[in-house]
This record gives sequence, structure tokens and C-alpha cells, in this order.
Amino acid sequence: MIYGESGSGKTWLYKKVLKNLGVNVYIANLANASRLKSINAEFSNLVNREKQARQTGYSETKKADLSAGIASGGLQHQNQYSFSEKEPFEACLSHIRSLSGDGQAILVLDNLESIRSDQNLLTELANIITLLDDERYAFYKINILIVGVPGDLREYYQATPNLATVANRIRELPEVSRMTLEQCKYLINQGFIQELKYSIDNISDLESHISWVTDRLPQRIHEFCLELAFLGEKVGRRIEFRLLDEADKFWLNQSLASNYTVIESMMNERSTLVGRRNQTLYSLGLIEVEEFKWSDVESILRREFPSSTNNLTLNIPQILSGLSTQDNPIIKRSPKGDAYCFSDPKYRMCLRAMLRKSTNYDSVEKLPISDM
Repeated sequence: MIYGESGSGKTWLYKKVLKNLGVNVYIANLANASRLKSINAEFSNLVNREKQARQTGYSETKKADLSAGIASGGLQHQNQYSFSEKEPFEACLSHIRSLSGDGQAILVLDNLESIRSDQNLLTELANIITLLDDERYAFYKINILIVGVPGDLREYYQATPNLATVANRIRELPEVSRMTLEQCKYLINQGFIQELKYSIDNISDLESHISWVTDRLPQRIHEFCLELAFLGEKVGRRIEFRLLDEADKFWLNQSLASNYTVIESMMNERSTLVGRRNQTLYSLGLIEVEEFKWSDVESILRREFPSSTNNLTLNIPQILSGLSTQDNPIIKRSPKGDAYCFSDPKYRMCLRAMLRKSTNYDSVEKLPISDM
């Protein structure tokens, strides 16, 4: 099992490494299994996509025809194609082995997050994992790689029946984590200076801003820098700090528009004097750990907005509970239930890019993208 946040490069990584090792890779998408309501249906779909029907026989019928007055005999082959009568999982393993010969082969179950809320599919996956050391299935020597994100991995274990049996058969690879600050800085320098030959007014401020709003996730860094590169090209291949607000807008519009809309719907109306919910949303953007408690959020909020919080009860637990029970919640309860985590890491990035402290530093304003 390999896991990491969305955009961390899991899919790129396993494809590159396995290709370098000469391993044959076949991908079953659990998003498709969710749509088809069956993982076995996706296994059958994988075999069908390869269009490798098995020829099981043919019948011959003789026909006679008259050609130019001469009788000629011929054979008319009626080919009959059907799949093996093995059940879908074994048929899929058999099919992969036939395509791979004696080479190493891996069946990838990608997008674990797609089945996290379907108990039937979680049970089906648990049964598939349990079957792997059954000699009928082990015979094919096909390894399985499950790909998911950390929060869903924890939820999967939490919801999995016969947990000990399943966990005993799974080996977790180290998390594909976000880039370190130094790696992020290297990527920014490599892209703008080494490759594009742009000039940059203040490289330190640029690195700090990009690493902050993108949460150092490789895919998001690429997306943001692409928007910034387009803007810099228009001003003589130069990156000025004033362009960052515009880059934020373009990036929000291109990559985080749906997240922006959800957060916008949760904000206080302008008429609200203090805007405690807005302050809470802003404080959530400053959270750097994966799981956090209401006390962590309150501590940040009091630090960032001292004037409007001094000697007041803030009721942060109620606000967080409300944010986690919306139709499209930006945070959710952790599996243990005593903390919260973001339902999607893009919400944290969006909060960082779209929310700003107002000039009086006691209220929060959003960066408008509707006029773009």
C-alpha cells in the first residue's frame, strides 16, 4: 500500500519506479468500481479493455457453391470467443499473467478514496486481500499495490471487517509526503531561473509565498508557477512580488474554483461586526499539522486577532462542528473522533490563497476572483 496527499506524486512515482524495474503494470480504478458497485466488475472491465478474448474453439461447416459452373468446396470458420469461466478476480490475475509471461507483474488498485464510504466495497476489498495467499490465487504470482491518501487509509482500516486478518497481509510503504521547504525552493529556482531564465526581484519572498499557499505539494507548485510564469512573460520575463496577488487569483480560478465556492458559502456576511467564523476559517488556513483540535484553532485565532478576542469566550468547538457537518464540509472528524482534519488538502491551500486580514487586522477579507 502506498499513500500520500492528493497531488504528492504517488501515481507518477509508482509508474516511474515500476517502469524502471521492468515490471508489467495493470491498473484497476476503484473510482470505476464505485460507479459499477463492484470491484470484481472493474476486474472484468480491465480484461475487456485489453480486448483479449480467449478463443475456445471453432466449428467447421462445409459449404458448396458454384463458381463459373465449377463446384468448389470450402471451410467456413465460425470462431467462438468467450472468457474463462473463472470468477472475475482469478480471471483478471490469469489474464495479467498470460500477458506478462514470466515477468514480474503488479495489479494496481488506484483511488482508494473512491470507496471509503461504501461498506460493501470495503468488505469486497478486504476479501480480495485475504484471498491473496490462497494457493489458487497465489499461483499467478501477481502482486497488488493499493494507492490512497492518508485520511482515507485510516478510515479504511477503521471500517475494515476482520482488521487483523487484512492488516497482516498489507505492507505500507513510507508516505509520499509533500516536498520539504528546501526541495520546494530548488524546484522554483530550477524552473524560473535555470530553465526559463526569468529575473526575480526577491527570490526569498517568492519562495516563501509559493511554498505557503501550495502547501509544498508538487502538483500544486507546478500549477501555481505556471500561472505566475504566464504573468511574468507579459512583463519582460520578470517576476515581481506585486504579481503574486494576480497569480493567486488565476490559480484559485483555474485549480481551486470549486473549493473557493465552498469556502465562500461558509463565510460570515459582511454585516457581521467581528466575523468570528471568518476568523476561524483564516486560522484553519494557518494549521500546519494533519490533525488538530479545537484548542489548536482557538490558540491561533487569539494570536492573530487579539483585540476582538481578549477576555471573550469564542465557542470554537461549535463553529468547527458546524463546518464539519455542512453538505460539502471542508473539515471532518478524525477516525478517533477527538480531532479534525481537512476533508481535502486543497481546502487548506484555498484558505491560504483566498483569505487576507483586513487593514484593521481584526476582520478577514476574501480575494475576489469573480471579476477575472
